[in-house]
Amino acid sequence: MALRTLISRRTVALGLGFQNAESRILGLGFRRAPELQTFFLLDLPYDYGALEPAISAEIMKLHHQKQHQTYIINYNKALEQHEGEMGAIKFNGGGRTYYFSFLEKYEQKK
Repeated sequence: MALRTLISRRTVALGLGFQNAESRILGLGFRRAPELQTFFLLDLPYDYGALEPAISAEIMKLHHQKQHQTYIINYNKALEQHEGEMGAIKFNGGGRTYYFSFLEKYEQKK
């Protein structure tokens, strides 16, 4: 029961940079977020075709509109049903973070 209390809506190992004192003392490595937030799909700061011919517009659109969006949708659903869903929250939160980094780092230099 004590562990279940630690793994609550407010305690998620998402690497948000807020570690609580109890976690440090117990050495559990959980990080405490001030409040879990839902995500939404941001527009890319560049056109889907901006990276052609290295990466086609079709592939970038697929990654952004399908794969990235799916991680966001599933992460938000898992937050709503967070009880017993920490694995899904971590997986989809990580996927969202990965695709956010992946898609943003390829912005064309102006």
